[in-house]
Amino acid sequence: MSERKKRRVIYDCDNTMGKPLSEIDDGLTLLYLLGRPELDVVGVTTTFGNGTVGDALRCTQRLLSELDRPEIPVFAGAREAGDDNTDAVAFLAETVTGAPGEIDVLATGPLGNIAGAARRDAGFFAAVRQLSCMGGYLHKPFRVGSRDLDELNLSADADASQSVLTTGAAATRVALFCGHVCLQAPFAATHLAELSSRTLWPAERVELVARWLSHFGSRYGVPHFFLWDLLPAVWLTHPELFEVREMACASGVDDLREGLVRVSESGAPFTLVTAITDMPVFYEVLFSSWGRV
Repeated sequence: MSERKKRRVIYDCDNTMGKPLSEIDDGLTLLYLLGRPELDVVGVTTTFGNGTVGDALRCTQRLLSELDRPEIPVFAGAREAGDDNTDAVAFLAETVTGAPGEIDVLATGPLGNIAGAARRDAGFFAAVRQLSCMGGYLHKPFRVGSRDLDELNLSADADASQSVLTTGAAATRVALFCGHVCLQAPFAATHLAELSSRTLWPAERVELVARWLSHFGSRYGVPHFFLWDLLPAVWLTHPELFEVREMACASGVDDLREGLVRVSESGAPFTLVTAITDMPVFYEVLFSSWGRV
């Protein structure tokens, strides 16, 4: 596929893959995006969330260096809620509005960079080809195994989240993946064995995944972790693998501070993804994509 015909994507994330005992799903998502021949990752913007914005910047730069992809720029973004005078915000606003209808944005951390880009350029939301986000719970408590799990994306910058789910939804295609649908996509020891057999990943990366599997499992009393951020990434390339409902956001800022997504039938519509329709194909798409990296 020619570079000219590839779908162009900006990945906005709080990647901490490589930091000891930290979430790895953002890093796995970046590996997925780079393994899709129909996608062109034109940049990565980072935010606080799983760690500091510095953590996300360093982990992402290190991963791209390991993959010999120095041409992909990485920009530091929000250090905290409301921080929008950043290189990430400038890159998002200028790149998306400079190519209206051509750039997909995948956001898998707090949404401050996205809302900041819209404040910087009022045409941002209308210019995005599609905005796909991971975050929020449909009801609480949200329990995984033996413990409740706090929401860390929409709640981290509730004002930004409300802007994306209302103003953004009114202007562009916004797809939201809440935590509940992500529970359908566990990653267990059997998946790790298949990953090891089907990829040429270095042993250190496979071991990193194994350590996170063990850590998450022991913390929550389950034999797996969840592929949270991979769902909106797979949506970019295989939307036919998901069931959706067109809903509107009825959450106030106080709801979103708790990570709670309330929906209604009226208002600015966004796409609420409710289920994965074919799990074997979903995993096959993941492993074949990871195997190309």
